[in-house]
Amino acid sequence: MRNSDFVPPDALRRLQNGAQRHLAALIADGEKHDLPPLAWTLAVSGALTGEADSLTYTPTGQREAIRQWTAHVGATVDTSHTADGREELYAGWLNDEHMTRGCFRATIFVHREDA
Repeated sequence: MRNSDFVPPDALRRLQNGAQRHLAALIADGEKHDLPPLAWTLAVSGALTGEADSLTYTPTGQREAIRQWTAHVGATVDTSHTADGREELYAGWLNDEHMTRGCFRATIFVHREDA
């Protein structure tokens, strides 16, 4: 049994539709405020994830992209370091107006650190 089996499909669709509208607003905000583009994911639950990936950005660029977006929504970035040399950035957020939740994240491969 999946966790989603406990949530009726109609409710999940409503959450996704609301999050889709919020995502459109976030992308428009990004353009309006010259925020760095992110790779966006919309989960079955309606949660949104904006990721600054290592294929698009340098390590410094990833940090800056997450910093700018978290400042835009008023979130706080948590940073952790893994044993295999990765730096993980994560900032969770809630939006009452759109009734959505989500996060910004980046996995930084420190061995690729730009000078």
